[in-house]
Amino acid sequence: MIREKTDAHESPATSRAFSRPAPSAAAVAVALLLVYVLWGSTAPAIRVAVQTLPPFAMVAIRFAIAGTLLWTWSRVRGTPLPRAAEWRGAAVTGIALLVASNGVFAWVEQYVPSGIGSLFFALAPLWMATFAFALYAERLTRFAAFGLAIGLAGMVYLYSPSGAQQLPAIPTLLGVFTSVTWGFGGIIQRRLAKSDLVQMSAMQMLVAAVVLAAMAIVSGERLAVAQFTPSAVGALAYLIVFGSIVGFSAFLWLMNNVSTTLASTYSYVNPVVSIAIGVGLLHERFDRHLAVGAAIIIAGVAAMILGRARRAAT
Repeated sequence: MIREKTDAHESPATSRAFSRPAPSAAAVAVALLLVYVLWGSTAPAIRVAVQTLPPFAMVAIRFAIAGTLLWTWSRVRGTPLPRAAEWRGAAVTGIALLVASNGVFAWVEQYVPSGIGSLFFALAPLWMATFAFALYAERLTRFAAFGLAIGLAGMVYLYSPSGAQQLPAIPTLLGVFTSVTWGFGGIIQRRLAKSDLVQMSAMQMLVAAVVLAAMAIVSGERLAVAQFTPSAVGALAYLIVFGSIVGFSAFLWLMNNVSTTLASTYSYVNPVVSIAIGVGLLHERFDRHLAVGAAIIIAGVAAMILGRARRAAT
C-alpha cells in the first residue's frame, strides 16, 4: 500500500494510523458498509420522524440521549475530563454541525424528500475545501474548484422549475445552508483542542441538545404523547443508535485506520443509499431530472476527493 502524505485535509489521527499495522480488508469493508448504509439511511429516518414529531424537539431528544450514552462510555473508559478549552470548542462546533446543520436539516425534511435532502450534505466536502482555502489559506486545487463548480451546477439544475420535484424555495435554500455549516464546522473542529474524539462528540451532542431544546421552545414546538407514533419512535431510536453511535463509531474507526480519501467516499455513496431508500420504502418521486441532478452533484464531489488523493500522492 502506498503511504499518502499528510496534507491539510487529513487529521493527525489519520496520519498516525499509517504507523500502525494495516487493518484487514474485511474490517475496512465492514466499516465502510456501516457508514455507507447507516449514514445513508439517516435522511429517510429523519423524514419519518418529523412526520409527527416537531423537528427541533426531535433532534434535541436524539442528541441528548446519544450524547449522554457517549459521555457515559467515556467515563467507563476512564477518559480524562475535558478542559475548559475543549468545552468552548465543543460549543462552537456542536452549534455549527449539529444545530445549524443537523437541526435545520430536520426542519427542511418536512418539506423536501429525503433523497434530495441527502444531496445537500453531499456538497459538504466542497464547502470544506472552500473554507480551508478562505480561513487557513489551504490551496484550493483545480480539481477542488472544478468539483465545487460542478456540484453547485448540479444543485441549480435540481432546483430548476423544469423538474417534477418542484422544490420549495426556502427549504431548498436552508438545505444548502446546512451543507455550508457542516463544511464550516468540519474545518474549524480540526483546529480546536480535543483530547478524545468520542468524548468531544458527546460534548458536541450535549451542547447541541440544550440549544435545540431552546429553539424548540422559542419556535413554539410542543410535544404530546400522541406524536410518538410507533414509526416516529422507531425512526428516533434508529437515529440515536445507528446514526449517532454505531455509524459515528464506524466512521471514527475509518478515520484512524484508512486514508481520509477512502473514508470520505461516504459523501457520494450516502445520497445513492438515501435515494434508494426514499424511493423504495417511502415511495418518493424519482424521475430523470432527479437522476441527472444527483449524478452531477456526486460527480462534483468525486472530482474534489480524487483531486485530494492526487495531491496527497505527489
